[in-house]
This record gives sequence, structure tokens and C-alpha cells, in this order.
Amino acid sequence: MIWKKNIYDTLISCAALCDEFATECSRSEDIESWYRSIFLNLDCADLCRQLAMLYVRGSENTRLLAKACIEVCEKCSQEVSQFDTQRCQQVYAMCQQTICSCVGILAMAYQTEGQSKNPTNTPASLFYGIDLRETLYN
Repeated sequence: MIWKKNIYDTLISCAALCDEFATECSRSEDIESWYRSIFLNLDCADLCRQLAMLYVRGSENTRLLAKACIEVCEKCSQEVSQFDTQRCQQVYAMCQQTICSCVGILAMAYQTEGQSKNPTNTPASLFYGIDLRETLYN
């Protein structure tokens, strides 16, 4: 899978925004009306953060978590869309952007699978002069 910084940045930004929003909601005087939103935002933040780590690592489980992340981001964005505040609109927009990034992860995973079925040979000349002993011992 080819790593794209903008996808990583989107995931981390969503995690940070959802964490902040959950904290703000928990300080609200009418916390009962924000109860579901708090927990969905915390779930969204946790999943986005974990997906970012798997994505950067190139884990084979990235695609599985991306699917779950899409579902949680959809729930989170639906929940905050019920409230008419600027902060809720920001969270909604961020979750929608994250969904697009997750779809991008799934698309990249499918491209990678297709490429592995039809591998192209890498010319040996690309590796000429690389000495692995230096990387192993340093």
C-alpha cells in the first residue's frame, strides 16, 4: 500500500477534533442531551487514531479497521448533525472528510491486491550498490 500523508493527517485531525468536541460536550450544563454524542465522538477519535497507526505501519489489518471507521464516522456525523452549532458543523465536515479518506484506503488496498496478482519484475539494476550490512549493523 502506498502511504499518503493527507490520509494520515485527516485521520489524526479527526481524532483530535472528536476528542476536543467530546470534552467540550462533557462540560456542558445540559450534558444529558450530549450523552450519545460524547461517546460516539470518543469512539470515532479512538478508531481514527488507531487506523492512522495501522495505516502508517502498513498493517494487513488496515482495510478491516477502515471499514469500521467508516461506520463509526457515519454514526458520529449523523449524531452531531442533529445539533445546530458551528462546532457540530466542523465535526460533521471532518467526519465526512475522514470517510472519504477511509474509502481511499480501501481503494488503495484493492489496487495493491490487483497488482500482487500481476506482479511486475523490478530490474536488478535498481538494487545495484545497496549493501544491507550497513543497515543491519548501524
